[in-house]
Amino acid sequence: MPDFTIHFNRRKKDFLSSSRVGLCYRIILFVVFFSHLNRLVADEGPVSRGRIDELIQDLDSRTLSERTRAERQILDLGPVVLKNLPAPELVESTPVRESIRRIRKQLEQQAAKQSSRSSRVTLKGVFSLRQILFEIQQQTANEVLLAKQDSVLSEKEFTVDWNEVTFWDSLDDLCDRAGFVCKFDERTDALQISMASRSEVKSLSVQRTGPFRLAVDSIEVRSAVGEQSQRLLRVNGRVAIEPRLRALFLSMASADLKGTDDQDRPMPAWNPDAKYELPVREGAHEVAVAWDFALPAAGRSKEFAIRGRVHFQIAAAVERIVFDQTSQTRGTIRRRGGISVRLREVAFNAAGDHRLDAEVGVAVSYDNGGPAFESHRTWIFHNAVYLETKSGVRTGFTEFETTQQSDGVIAADYQWRNIEAPASQYVFVYEAPTLIIDVPIEVSIDKILIEVAN
Repeated sequence: MPDFTIHFNRRKKDFLSSSRVGLCYRIILFVVFFSHLNRLVADEGPVSRGRIDELIQDLDSRTLSERTRAERQILDLGPVVLKNLPAPELVESTPVRESIRRIRKQLEQQAAKQSSRSSRVTLKGVFSLRQILFEIQQQTANEVLLAKQDSVLSEKEFTVDWNEVTFWDSLDDLCDRAGFVCKFDERTDALQISMASRSEVKSLSVQRTGPFRLAVDSIEVRSAVGEQSQRLLRVNGRVAIEPRLRALFLSMASADLKGTDDQDRPMPAWNPDAKYELPVREGAHEVAVAWDFALPAAGRSKEFAIRGRVHFQIAAAVERIVFDQTSQTRGTIRRRGGISVRLREVAFNAAGDHRLDAEVGVAVSYDNGGPAFESHRTWIFHNAVYLETKSGVRTGFTEFETTQQSDGVIAADYQWRNIEAPASQYVFVYEAPTLIIDVPIEVSIDKILIEVAN
């Protein structure tokens, strides 16, 4: 309870600095202690909203030391406080506004880095499959479903002993010992677990690193086109990311990947100048990869290894950008992290019988444009966009139309048809990742078996 410690110590210092402290003050101190503790328990999350409000007020203190201390204390609370920080553009005080911008930027970067780490699972004992999958989801925020609603299978019990193991390690351990297979369904993109069939082909090699799982599914030897004496080794695999993360695309350069055989002879990339950007379909969490290596000209190889690096771009630090009734005017801008959302148009028109048609036009711009953004900007059109009432009821748009696409910027018009009146009950919400981060994957795969006569 970091907020309580700070608050309590400050009050204690004030009380004990007086020579007239007596029993009544000590009683009051304990009353404050327990009342504050109760508020913390009742509050959402580990950080008190009241404590954050106090620190935000301290950002407007008279002295630089007090402002600096308040800023430092907010940063020490971590990304959990992001949802309670006011939008910078809504803060009247210039010093506070600039402090909030600095704090937001640092905390959003922390949140993005934290999201790119692997999830962990701790579970020990005998549990049904249903209980195990429930615990995995609760601890990692990754949904894993049974491929079929099989009540017998879901109640089958297994012994597990996991202490802070990664998400992928826990699933692979369960599947290996229980005869299951876990894979993404091509139709629903859901990660599903089921009994392995006899025809199921096991991966030749698997590497788990951070939130990623890299599996080599097959290898094949082929002759190089136009060079019959040169043999190529084609490696087919998949790179998967934890379901909780939003994957955008995988980028890799052939020159960054090197192969070696069991005699430590180099197997260079066949096309070392090639560079690839492989988009991940919206909602999907897996992308197929294929690598070509030149086999040694002589000798007999029994196995090989791959070393190198590829990069996964993911969307992180999702932010709710809200335009309430006071800000639903043309030209209003909201900025969070590296993204800006500007209202181009807001219109609510009567549709008869106390119903409305609505149209909201926005321009969305990201600071980090460039070729990668230009090639794979379509993910932006899948950001969550909706109207929301004060009671939290959301209404998704009926359709949308793109009116502009350029480097780092898109403009779109969203329409709602036949929604309930009045218009005053709605706020417009645009949810978007504020950071697009590049997460490197260190590829290190050993002992992939092969039989090639060169």
